[in-house]
Amino acid sequence: MELKKFETFDFSKTLPIASKSDLTMYYNCESCNALWDSFNKKCDVCRFCDNDNIQELDEDGYYDMVESRLEDDEVQDLRSEREKDEFVNLYSLGKDNKKYVN
Repeated sequence: MELKKFETFDFSKTLPIASKSDLTMYYNCESCNALWDSFNKKCDVCRFCDNDNIQELDEDGYYDMVESRLEDDEVQDLRSEREKDEFVNLYSLGKDNKKYVN
């Protein structure tokens, strides 16, 4: 693999990456009150009780519900973890069909 020099690097091509949080879906089960997230996969039933009475949440709503269930010191840890911005190479998702959900 050859490193590209600054002069030959093509800045017009976009990198095939996305924020991990943009590809994550958040859910709440109305039956068992479970909260979960699902990376790049849409859920039709609860992960914990297999009931189809689930609600898709936005990211902020999900984290608000999670924080309401945690102790104060755990909330700070969750907020610190959430601030980390992770990126995903879109080509690595669905290697067979190169698709991503969301």
